[in-house]
Amino acid sequence: MKILVLAQDYPSVDHPYAMAYVHSRNIEYLKSGHDVKVINFNAKNQYTFEKVDIYPFSYELLNSADVILSHAPNIRNHFKVLKKIKNKKICFFFHGHEVLHKYRDYPPAYPWKKESYAKKLVLHLYDILKIKLVGHYMQKLALKNNVSSIFVSSWMKEQFIKNVKLDPEILGKTAIISNACNSIFFKSQYNFDQKNKLADYITIRPLDDSKYAIDLVLNFAKNNPDKYFHIYGKGNYFNFNEKPKNVEVFKQFIQQKDIPELLNKYKFAIMPTRYDAQGVMVCEMATYGIPLITTDFSVCLEMLSSFSNVYFLKEEEFSTVKSEKIILADKNDLNYKFSPEKLIRDELDFINAI
Repeated sequence: MKILVLAQDYPSVDHPYAMAYVHSRNIEYLKSGHDVKVINFNAKNQYTFEKVDIYPFSYELLNSADVILSHAPNIRNHFKVLKKIKNKKICFFFHGHEVLHKYRDYPPAYPWKKESYAKKLVLHLYDILKIKLVGHYMQKLALKNNVSSIFVSSWMKEQFIKNVKLDPEILGKTAIISNACNSIFFKSQYNFDQKNKLADYITIRPLDDSKYAIDLVLNFAKNNPDKYFHIYGKGNYFNFNEKPKNVEVFKQFIQQKDIPELLNKYKFAIMPTRYDAQGVMVCEMATYGIPLITTDFSVCLEMLSSFSNVYFLKEEEFSTVKSEKIILADKNDLNYKFSPEKLIRDELDFINAI
């Protein structure tokens, strides 16, 4: 198939995390022999990243595709261009924010992140309009095209129905297919390198978004002063909050291909969340096999309950639990729940059947 992928952003050498879960899919589509092109609405020029060709917007690409895969569709770009086409196969992938309310669904921002009342009101009204228009445009597109939808979790589909107030089954076929792990997390398995150990715990998170709960990592660190913690991520959190002595922060991005080797130098990963549609990086760490601590948020339980190397804590427990009370398997049978081969095969079978 000629597959055209629409994404608001896409990985590059300088921004390796930008919608990386979309890139992981495209690598597997290429391996399966499909012609894959990506429209990155943020791109100014064509570029190639790990054999995937990425382009600025082009109607020529849109019209020549056999199937269009729209990831996290937004009204600013995705629906603006899609509403002008007809007689196409369009598959929408719902990942989260595109059908969620910032101030109704997400946890409150950290108190030091000040926003004016006017800005909050504008964003609140925008979210109401955004979600209403998603439902409106999807119904309009379904009249002229073959529309289908993939949700990355059962939780995500429930949120779509709750907010959009539309049953996607009415528009076309639907499926729940999680984001796949990048294949590098299957090429080897976690093997703790005691000789080159860097610290006890590793966290890889954006620092300033409260949903990624860096404060819970710090609570755990304060409660376990005999353990050492490394946090990788950028942000201003520590301009406003004290850093415990047993925590070191590295303000840098880690490319996906380098994460497995880095994980081997830590005994545990600690990756809490307050809100997520799946949590791809946490799923990748769990798949790789490092003993991992996360929160008991419903999506974490849905995604990771079958992993023996994952331990779930309630938010308040990050301040009370001692590390020695957490018993996790050091070695695990490889869990294929997020296997790219399996999930991409499911996606391609679904798309072929549209």
